[in-house]
Amino acid sequence: MAAAREALARFEAIGARVDPGVLIERSLPVHPALATLFPAGLPRGATIAVTGDAAVSSAFVLLSAATRAGSWSGVVGVAGLGARAAAEAGVDLCRLIMVRDAPGHRDDERWAQVLGALVDGFDLVVVGMAERVRPVTARRVQARVQVRGSVLVVLGDPGPFSCDLRLVSRARWEGLGDGHGHLRSREVAVVLDGRRVPRPRRSSLCLPDAAGRVVPALAPLGRVG
Repeated sequence: MAAAREALARFEAIGARVDPGVLIERSLPVHPALATLFPAGLPRGATIAVTGDAAVSSAFVLLSAATRAGSWSGVVGVAGLGARAAAEAGVDLCRLIMVRDAPGHRDDERWAQVLGALVDGFDLVVVGMAERVRPVTARRVQARVQVRGSVLVVLGDPGPFSCDLRLVSRARWEGLGDGHGHLRSREVAVVLDGRRVPRPRRSSLCLPDAAGRVVPALAPLGRVG
């Protein structure tokens, strides 16, 4: 608990130094593999739900270009989050803060404090266990996201959060045959829809390919959703 309080104090100190004034850019850069889904970049002030077979990996790719361009990102409530996986997806680990001690089901006050501090201090915030957040807290956090111009990424069930965009993934591994072999690459088909998208956008990417890179897939896996 002492470590959690110390981390929260640091987040609040960062947020106090941030000027939520006029935004220079209306969007954040996005990884080239997702350019067809986000041709104008990640829209600031948006809440994006990320679900499906490759939800965590997809969230990492969403963060990657922005962190390498200088944006900071914070993650809370995501169990089993791996720094190595984040780095392989292109995330700059020097600009990634992970809060491993997520608030409990009934600790809504701490959820409000942690999420508020993350939104005030970072351009991108990833939150899991959204079902633990009360609707009134979710509304306040999202209002702050819009004012601050952050991007909120909700992993899995969005719970009380009202999402502007929804990214759904379906994955298939290559390399296994008749129950044996070596995994070489994973192809992920993704679809983006929501209030900010006139019609669903679809794409496929290798996450990773045989060389460990995140690149657009040459042969689409198929439709999702």
